[in-house]
Amino acid sequence: MAKNSDKLTLRQRESQRIMREKSMRKKRQAIVRKVQVGCAVCVALALVGGGFWVWKNSMFSKAVQSASDGMYQMTARAGFSLDTLYLEGRSRTPVAEINKAIGLNKGEPILQLSLQELKERLEAVGSIRTAAVERELPNRLAIRIIEREPVAIWQYQGKKVLVDDNGVAMPDVDMAAYRNLPLIVGKDAPEEIEEVLALLQSSKELTKRFSAAVRISSRRWNIHLKDGTQVKLPEQDAAKAWEALAKMQDKQQLLDRDVKVIDLRVAGRLFIKTSPEDVASDTSSAKET
Repeated sequence: MAKNSDKLTLRQRESQRIMREKSMRKKRQAIVRKVQVGCAVCVALALVGGGFWVWKNSMFSKAVQSASDGMYQMTARAGFSLDTLYLEGRSRTPVAEINKAIGLNKGEPILQLSLQELKERLEAVGSIRTAAVERELPNRLAIRIIEREPVAIWQYQGKKVLVDDNGVAMPDVDMAAYRNLPLIVGKDAPEEIEEVLALLQSSKELTKRFSAAVRISSRRWNIHLKDGTQVKLPEQDAAKAWEALAKMQDKQQLLDRDVKVIDLRVAGRLFIKTSPEDVASDTSSAKET
């Protein structure tokens, strides 16, 4: 005869699994609380036994630390020591950067670890957006991270790094697999990355021609196209000007002509430069600003 558990539905088995995990988590939390209470009792006894002179002679913190360390070492000898590290969610963050951030050694008292500090150190790594750290007693630490997704290459002062959609730089991530991402140039270019992404999403035709977006004087963008044409966008309503250019290209094939500079900085007006001599005086606009 089949056991009753074999007759359970998939949902019922999943429900039982979740309940078991919750039960185990409660037990682990209870153990942690007991150890913390034990540490507090040890500290109190140390203070009472040592007398008020401990505080007066600036030895209070040393006494607290000594009592706490001793208690945690006892838990480690009892089996509550770090033996296994489980990492989930890593694809582009170098393992060396994660190890450097957590700074843990095998055999450390697992109950002594500050999960909040570990979380903060991991989230300080440029390529990690969020991190979650959990003790799985008696001896395993589980780390789950969500990495930042590169959306552009940022160039400034001769260096290039990847940035995400919030403009956060990821200097430790290898760019080899991301060389086709759009290039943005300028000191504060990452801070305005959302505007560039919106432009690129608005017109497939213009996006195919896009080469780089250069931030000018922390105020506006010059868009460089693959054929060498510069498109000067206004400080305000850049998206509207970009849309107007897309319509002109659709109706008049403006970008298929011998055009070097398209100036859209004045609302409702279009200025075009065609000769190399006209462009020469404007070459500074392509520099990092």
